[in-house]
Amino acid sequence: MLMKNKQTAKRQLTVRFMGLFALILLLMNLIFVGISVAFVYDYVSDRSEHIFDTIENSEPSRQSWSDLVNSYVIQDEGEALQVRLSNGETYYSEDAAETFNDVSEGKTIPFLEHFVFVDDDRYYYEEKEIDDAEVSLIIDSEAIADITINLLMVNLLLNIMGLIVGAVLIYWMVGRWSQKLSKMSTELNQLDETQGYLTVPEDLQEIYQVAMAFNTLLEKQREAIKREKQFVSDASHELRTPIAAIRGHMNLIQRRSETHPEVIPQSLAFIDKESKRIELLSEQLLTLGRVENKNNLEMIDFSSLVTQEVEDLQLSSERDFILQIEPEIYFKAAKTDLQQIIQNLLENALKYAPTGEIKVSLQKNDKINLQVADQGIGIADEEKEKIFERLYRIDPSRSSEINGSGIGLSIVKALVTKYGGDIQVEDNKPKGTIFIIHFPKK
Repeated sequence: MLMKNKQTAKRQLTVRFMGLFALILLLMNLIFVGISVAFVYDYVSDRSEHIFDTIENSEPSRQSWSDLVNSYVIQDEGEALQVRLSNGETYYSEDAAETFNDVSEGKTIPFLEHFVFVDDDRYYYEEKEIDDAEVSLIIDSEAIADITINLLMVNLLLNIMGLIVGAVLIYWMVGRWSQKLSKMSTELNQLDETQGYLTVPEDLQEIYQVAMAFNTLLEKQREAIKREKQFVSDASHELRTPIAAIRGHMNLIQRRSETHPEVIPQSLAFIDKESKRIELLSEQLLTLGRVENKNNLEMIDFSSLVTQEVEDLQLSSERDFILQIEPEIYFKAAKTDLQQIIQNLLENALKYAPTGEIKVSLQKNDKINLQVADQGIGIADEEKEKIFERLYRIDPSRSSEINGSGIGLSIVKALVTKYGGDIQVEDNKPKGTIFIIHFPKK
């Protein structure tokens, strides 16, 4: 019920456009009225000036006023002339006395000082001193005013018609525009979390940008859902086996500990081993779940960090490490992310290369290049891409003999991608594997 009471964008935009259109027409009409009034005023004032100029140029004498007073005006045009001499004599053009008497009782408008309104009639009144006479002139402006008013009425009618036609056209055009929004709304209701995208219109830039931004957001959301599902799947798959084994040994202790106490130490050792495996797996799965987080970025001395991680690992390992580290290479990242990359590559080399030297190099040219080379069992070409999949083991038959969860390289791949880098796997002649990571310089 709430949605039905809301106005549609189509209606709101039409009302607003029409309001703006009406405001523009109102301003134009006001300008037109002002121009029309100015035109009428200029027309009659020019006629008045012409009459006064004619009188001045003819230089009438006192004896000739009575003969010439009618010659200066056109009675059929509603013009009337009054001449008052200094001796008190007054001369009128034909039928002008009554007109002057009516005008004397009329009303004026402040900003139109020469216009006089008498009932429904409109007159132009002006007076001027010529020689020893005071000459007053009245021009009936009714005709020209009626023409102007009729033009205004026609203009008003055209404006009303324009508003009606404009409302229909605007409603139709806004309707075509809003159809795209309605289509987007329909598509949004039909989308699910796994497939489908909004149609991206090419003709409207703003709607195009909104659709593209939403599709990008939708893609990120689906990737996040996919990672979450993968996380749940990986966790349930990997945790099921050790948990079942731990429960089996617990049942074994409960059933046979009294009659066969020798099973207790063996079972407790197995439980301890599997619990550590669960702990490691949980930490790595959580690391994968947080890999998109880009908080706490800082400029890291990558050279010193690689050197420190190798030296720390060498304390607990009897293996030989060869370092080729270019000094003072800096990279903007979270320190824990770079530590995860280095530690997982080194631990992978130790697990799958039980003998031989491990060579670690860090160089900078157009990119920052990190390499870890071992002399282990190597990786077949068809498996070089698969090793970055979660829980993948090169040799499943030996997976139980090699410590680890199968997630380390997945973490490396995800973290390298997070910082815009790429990772390659190459053969190390005569045997072994080289992991090569390229980071963009920052």
